[in-house]
Amino acid sequence: MEMARKVKDFMTPKSEIVTPGDSVITAVEVMVENDKGSVVVLDDDKVTGIFTERDLLRHYLMSQSKFLYMMVSEVMTSPPVTVGPDDDLGEAFKLMAEKDIRHLPVVEDDQTLVGFLSWKSMFDYCSERILNE
Repeated sequence: MEMARKVKDFMTPKSEIVTPGDSVITAVEVMVENDKGSVVVLDDDKVTGIFTERDLLRHYLMSQSKFLYMMVSEVMTSPPVTVGPDDDLGEAFKLMAEKDIRHLPVVEDDQTLVGFLSWKSMFDYCSERILNE
């Protein structure tokens, strides 16, 4: 019988980080430069939000003229849905499916960022399992 897999075994580092006071254009530039669909928002090294492609599209339509100059704190998803490194991987993927989210910060109890779980992690894991059956 296979041991339960933990989030920490599949999380990746997340270096695409902004602060609540950064402009949206800064967040978008970080996403584009790194070819990522999200940035994690840290305030004093604690995860306070996440800014994703969905946030970008949703808020852009509401305030096009000033959108790029708004602060990240005005448009980020907060509080973000997070998981812990020792959480069960299956439960984390179930949470992502139930909440319809593709980006999941992995945090310690004090909300310190330790990694990142994405839909791509889930896809890669499932693909590997199917191919190895």
